Amino acid sequence: MRMLQCLRLSALAAAIGSASGCGEKFDPASKITSVRVLATRADKPYAAPGETVTLEMLAFDGRATKPHPMQVYWIPSICANPASDNYYECYSALGQQFEPGVDISEQLIAGEQFAFQVPDDIIATHGSSQHGGADYGLVVVFSIACAGHVEYIKNTGGAADALPFGCFDDAHNQLSVNDFVFAYSLVYSFLDRTNANPAIEQVTFDGNEVDPAVGVTLAHCTQSDIERCPSVLLDTVVPDSSQELDPSNLDVNDNVLREQIWVDYYVTGGKLKHESAILFEPHNGRVSKAANEVYAPQASGNYMLWAVVHDNRGGVNWVQIPMIVN
Repeated sequence: MRMLQCLRLSALAAAIGSASGCGEKFDPASKITSVRVLATRADKPYAAPGETVTLEMLAFDGRATKPHPMQVYWIPSICANPASDNYYECYSALGQQFEPGVDISEQLIAGEQFAFQVPDDIIATHGSSQHGGADYGLVVVFSIACAGHVEYIKNTGGAADALPFGCFDDAHNQLSVNDFVFAYSLVYSFLDRTNANPAIEQVTFDGNEVDPAVGVTLAHCTQSDIERCPSVLLDTVVPDSSQELDPSNLDVNDNVLREQIWVDYYVTGGKLKHESAILFEPHNGRVSKAANEVYAPQASGNYMLWAVVHDNRGGVNWVQIPMIVN
């Protein structure tokens, strides 16, 4: 399961759906040109009852113009064991905390990190188990990236999963999907299992290890079609020890399999041949050919690349690499 999910205004999907029929091209999801939340990492992806968990958000403002800076926030109260494990079942309680139509930014927790304590009774109050026969509990935490101020939006009979928050300018005009992301993170609690975030040993360009503090220097693409320029081989190295056993995943003989681990890539310029790559499979372990390709941007400048590594039990890690293009 992915720990972070980002929710955007439904108008975005409608716009893409109508425009795509006309053959118009859109930037891939891996290219960061707006306010984005790329990942959220918990120091304890699986946390025991009573433990304190610290979440960290990876967000970036990729807009070309920034009339207002991006701010990141957390809803200060957690949601424990929503009905049917649906994140949107938490929304009704939010209406009891916030007034609609006013700036609530000061009521939120600002910053990249947020800590909370897992309720002592999180497992006992959850109900029936759906994860490999083991009893569990679930905490949902909401976060926001907004290039304006945040307002609560009251649901007046719309869909149950309608977004309860929006990003607004000083005149209370709602800003677009380029300026706002509403996300939720899931933290599971078990008595009989833990999970660690996958480690990242190194990121390589054409086989050479990259120092994230220094970054890489690339020559800009001189072709009108970026894919006609030479590409650089990109790889993310995760140690075998990061592929932990996954007790909820059994083969036909009831043998416990290991996690699936993959990496998502993001850039602020240029192009990636693939947006994601599988690094480890549950049955066969490490994937031998997991390298990606990067095409340098057509314009010189300073860019950014991210490798965000996930396991299927909510573990997350990332590395950020500057790309200097001359």
